[in-house]
Amino acid sequence: MAYLEAGDVSIPALADAVAEATDKSLMKAAKDPAFIEALWLLIKIPQAAKSKNFAQALKDLGITVPDSPSITDLAVGFDAAIETAQRRNSPNTTDLSEMAKHAGIAALDSLARESTPSLWKSDREDERTTVATFSAPEKFAELSQRFFTNLVEHNIQYFLDREIPRHVRPGNFVQSVGDMASFDGAVKRHCAETTIIMRAFAKDWLGKNAHNLKKDISRKDVAGFAHVAFKKIRKELSIRSAANEHV
Repeated sequence: MAYLEAGDVSIPALADAVAEATDKSLMKAAKDPAFIEALWLLIKIPQAAKSKNFAQALKDLGITVPDSPSITDLAVGFDAAIETAQRRNSPNTTDLSEMAKHAGIAALDSLARESTPSLWKSDREDERTTVATFSAPEKFAELSQRFFTNLVEHNIQYFLDREIPRHVRPGNFVQSVGDMASFDGAVKRHCAETTIIMRAFAKDWLGKNAHNLKKDISRKDVAGFAHVAFKKIRKELSIRSAANEHV
């Protein structure tokens, strides 16, 4: 890659360059059934957590868990549900469905663990009620941003992970394994800053559809949400890329 060969690398410029190169692959995600399944489940799981029988409500969504599931059980069930969707739609799935699976698990797990009461040792009921709060537009906005941050980061790292190790050498911007870790952290921060635009959009979208219109959110609805979300992220990447060119 030209940026890496030059040696003097701006993290935002490099991330934007990779994102621009992978722009079409991101837009394909909105048509990937397994990707849509992952995003749809992130909306449906918090609603299921409000049910008196959480485990059964999850099974109705295609997520198999034991009775009184923990956050870990939920992550395992989510993983299996997306793999089932991948097999069922194998001709139409892309690498982004695998990225979406991991992005969804990471977003759900991290937000749940950070939001669970910390003044006492939490139990599974605490975890369930915490996940149930994600059905509120404000919390879904945070969950959605984490999901898209993880997805964009995975998409960028998918390409960088094959290139960066070839450029680790004295005098270069990455001189050691420690520098690689710092670089990865900078890429993650850049992705989080890029996807912050998702918060207001996700909050308004869920508030309108699930709360005001009382809609039962369908996979088709989620595909439309994802399409607009990616357009917003692409626009933000374009703006940031143009700004970096003038720095």
